[in-house]
Amino acid sequence: MKNMNRMLEVDAIRGIAALGIVLFHYASSYKWADSHFYNNFTYLEQCVQIFFIISGFVILISIKRINRSLDFIVGRFSRLYPVYLISVITTVLITNILRMAEPRTEKIYDILCNFFLLQDFIGGKSVNIVYWTLTLEICFYIIMLIIYKLKAVKYIDFICGCWIVIILIDVAKGNLAGNANHILNYSLEHYQINSFNFIYPSLISTFNFPPLSLSAINIIGFFKDFIKINFILMQGRAVFFIAGIMLYQIKIMGFSGYRFLIIGLCIVAKAFDYAGDAHFYVFILFTIFMIIIYLAIADKLKILAIKPFIFLGSISYSLYLIHIQVGWLLKSSFDVLPSEIAVILKAAIAVVIASILTFTVEMPAMKLIKIYYKKTLEDKPAN
Repeated sequence: MKNMNRMLEVDAIRGIAALGIVLFHYASSYKWADSHFYNNFTYLEQCVQIFFIISGFVILISIKRINRSLDFIVGRFSRLYPVYLISVITTVLITNILRMAEPRTEKIYDILCNFFLLQDFIGGKSVNIVYWTLTLEICFYIIMLIIYKLKAVKYIDFICGCWIVIILIDVAKGNLAGNANHILNYSLEHYQINSFNFIYPSLISTFNFPPLSLSAINIIGFFKDFIKINFILMQGRAVFFIAGIMLYQIKIMGFSGYRFLIIGLCIVAKAFDYAGDAHFYVFILFTIFMIIIYLAIADKLKILAIKPFIFLGSISYSLYLIHIQVGWLLKSSFDVLPSEIAVILKAAIAVVIASILTFTVEMPAMKLIKIYYKKTLEDKPAN
């Protein structure tokens, strides 16, 4: 029961973070006076850090429960994809078909990429602004799956130590170079590589894409920076995942100066982040979030393990993926209300819809996929 209470507290923190993101997005759609309290909702954008830290914390729990790589892949797929698919369908329906909101892209290629969650891997554009976090999650899963396949999970402390040193070297180089935007320069456009041409050159004329320059230098440069940005730096968020892993190691293996040092270096790396959109308060909030999650896993925040917060944690994924669409649908109806009330009411309705989605799609789909997978393994003839 003691361990369960700790996990419930972590789930509660995840739920609170999801609600924070919802409030951030809803409040940011209005203009507030500089002195207005709702201006502080801007800081809630950083609640996304909590998702990444918790992902780092729970990943080893998942890894240690599996017997084969496919167990992990199916487990992650059943968790992520069903609700994601609903999110993509509703997004495209609202923006590209019903035109109730401005679409982020109208390209068929982009839309098709989104249905398979490949947009950020093969040069597409997300139809929904929140999908970027899923790309990072998938990159992290790939990294951890490689570590599992190499039977290197037992060396995770050492791996994280090397990882953060590499990140710190890049941070130092980035600051010395004074190029705040070079973190984004792995894009296909930067290397003059058109994604659809690159993958399906025979369909160039059908989709009317511009000419392609496929020099070996361009291709090598693209893949080098793609791996660096997405799998080493993880778009500047790798430190959150690493810190989460260290929290898990502290919980299971005990506190050590080495693990504390790695967490400290993660905070330092974020404090000197050279990205153009980095804010000075990000590393401060990172530190606060780490303290809160540490207290939770140390059984010092029992107050969080209450039903409302735990329930928010259970619907947090659906809430995160569906709240933008809810905001679009309610925008015109709620314009007649005071903005302060509209933000809260929309958030409440988003929680209700996310609850329905969780219990009618997310949980049943996850269960069915796992049952089918288990049956497939049982029916597979022994070698």
